[in-house]
Amino acid sequence: MILVEPAEALLAIDIGNTRIGLGIWDGDGLHDARHVAVTRPDEWRPTLKEVWALMASRNRAVVIGSVNPEGTVRMQELAEAVSGTPAVRVRDDLPLPLPLDIENEHEVGVDRVCCAAAAFERVGGACAVASFGSATTVDCVSAEGRFLGGAILPGFQMCCDALHDQTAQLPRVSPQVPSNPFGKNTHDAIVNGVAYGMMGALREIVERFATELREWPQLVITGGNAPLVAELADFVDAIVPDLCLMGIALTHRKAAGQT
Repeated sequence: MILVEPAEALLAIDIGNTRIGLGIWDGDGLHDARHVAVTRPDEWRPTLKEVWALMASRNRAVVIGSVNPEGTVRMQELAEAVSGTPAVRVRDDLPLPLPLDIENEHEVGVDRVCCAAAAFERVGGACAVASFGSATTVDCVSAEGRFLGGAILPGFQMCCDALHDQTAQLPRVSPQVPSNPFGKNTHDAIVNGVAYGMMGALREIVERFATELREWPQLVITGGNAPLVAELADFVDAIVPDLCLMGIALTHRKAAGQT
């Protein structure tokens, strides 16, 4: 771990499996978030330059959270070249933002812990945080602010793709809100199965969290498919875009003694 100095503004970078998020954290909270595909490295530098330029000449720093080792190396090099300042990484350079109550702290993804930390800061008590990206993760934080672990299952698109790839005749479909509980054709039957199946899994997991906690944790959701979930699940307490970026920035602020 390294010592980090307080910064007036942070460029937070979230490197996932399919996309990269970049956003500015300052006195106004997180804003000016941008997203680029991992498969489009030609877009990384211009996006970095655009966001960095919005931070003006304040005391700035760059902090990276990643679950994609290959993408991290190149993005860190680009970020340092664009910003002219060293980038620090969650876990490698900065301690994780929550104490962990799990078997192996090196296995848990940085994104899961950062999302959980940001959700706990928002809620101020026991909470569940579900992220709907390439994979779906549902994690729990205790009332004391300890990361308790959770569940990982395939994401919406991964479920759709698996049904197409692993069968002879099922079509490839995109995740969407079902139009009717009864799938009247194969396409709609897949849409319904994936959407309602995900909602059932989410409810079951959070209910089991509640049983162990002896209280119902507030449910915060994020990720690319969170808006779809919000339309289907009436038990969601908050939808927070770019929750992971908030958690990455929070990690730096904690390490710098700013919170």
